Amino acid sequence: MSFKLAAALLLGATLSLTCAATAAPAAPAVSTPMEVPSAAARRPADSPATAPSAKAAGIAWPDSAAGRTARDFFAMLGDGSDGAIRAFESSHRTAAALSEVPIEERLRRTKDLRARFGALAPNEILRAAEKALTVSATSADGDAIEVEFEMDAKEPGKLVGIRLAIGGAGAAVPSRPMTEESRVELVEAVARAVASTYVYPDIGKTMAARIRQALASGAYAQVANEKAMAVRLTEDLRAVSHDRHLSVDFSPADPSLPGGAHSFVPAGADAARDNYAFKKVEVLAGNVGLIRLDLFLNEPEAMKTADAAMAFLEHADAIVFDLRHNGGGDPEMIRHLSSYFFSARTHLNSMVDRDGTIVDDFWTGDVPGKKFRDDLPLFVLTSARTFSGAEEFTYNLRNLKRATIVGETTGGGAHPVRAVRVDDRFIVSVPFLRALNPITKTNWEGVGVTPDVKTAADEALDKALGLARRAIGKR
Repeated sequence: MSFKLAAALLLGATLSLTCAATAAPAAPAVSTPMEVPSAAARRPADSPATAPSAKAAGIAWPDSAAGRTARDFFAMLGDGSDGAIRAFESSHRTAAALSEVPIEERLRRTKDLRARFGALAPNEILRAAEKALTVSATSADGDAIEVEFEMDAKEPGKLVGIRLAIGGAGAAVPSRPMTEESRVELVEAVARAVASTYVYPDIGKTMAARIRQALASGAYAQVANEKAMAVRLTEDLRAVSHDRHLSVDFSPADPSLPGGAHSFVPAGADAARDNYAFKKVEVLAGNVGLIRLDLFLNEPEAMKTADAAMAFLEHADAIVFDLRHNGGGDPEMIRHLSSYFFSARTHLNSMVDRDGTIVDDFWTGDVPGKKFRDDLPLFVLTSARTFSGAEEFTYNLRNLKRATIVGETTGGGAHPVRAVRVDDRFIVSVPFLRALNPITKTNWEGVGVTPDVKTAADEALDKALGLARRAIGKR
């Protein structure tokens, strides 16, 4: 069981990984500060195994800020030079983003991205809106990647984030045109999946009826291909459920995995290269520990990395968890990290199925390292992009009055998903459980987690550090 993820590596943007599993090497050790290992060693940036440049792709980019940003992004990756990266970042990023992550750091991260995936070749535009654009692309290794560009509402024409959804090798299959027969088969399969699996049965039936009615009325007749059909069905299902975990994904079965298995999370070598999403662990002025964690992963080596991070901060007088870029993850890692901050066994959360039955309870437990004292000042940083499992960690600690939440109201996703393969071309990510907090008797679905101290995401760290140092001073 896991939450579907939507965040990871920051390029001043969110990189969402959807990777097939591979074997895991040993976890990197914690240093001061602890950073993500560079991906540059995997393939040199000037490797001949690169994808065609954006200029050669023949894409008709929309005449919009998102269209121009996407065009320049692919051209920049195709060029790969320091000058091209600097020009893109300076031209397209918001002032707040440039202030939070300087150009030199962006240069390093973009080079790591290019070294890992090559110069991405854009294939087609999947969705174009006023402030967002989604493009399908192919990496140098042939992986299918969807790139979503999100524009800023406050600073017109500027970029908020770039999310990359990455499939396994089996996903690098061209999107076929939709036929009348394939539309009927897909809609019926998706309708059965949501009606039989969605966490709220009545809403599941309503969603099924909605897309069947849309099919019958001819609403899908002009949807050209499989990827566009997946996007359209997702929009129609969410229009009923308002559930951001729910999606129809174009994901051809990977014959290299058992049963064409599908994973939403980076695993094995991919996760290790990302240091199991522990982006930074350091001790700041005033003996305040800082952990930036971008995913909650449930692997043995991820747990060891978490333990190493906790050991490194053992003597901190306050700790700040930065979850501003965290899109979720597995409840087991949430339980594991939380256990370091409770001396007594404490009920964190429960999971309830579509019949209203509690199927799992999550309590704190033993840890291999030393637990922190119960009155250690603890802070969690949030943004509107904080989502799913990251919200559970935040919601649990907030309601147990164990941490002070600083930042923005979170995204509002409290339903773990199950990947239902409806045929060899599509998967439906169906929320099948709901979180139930033992204190509030509800969860954060659709409303998010409200911070104790509201402030803009890019100001949250400074705010929390000030609060932490004042709390330390009062001891």
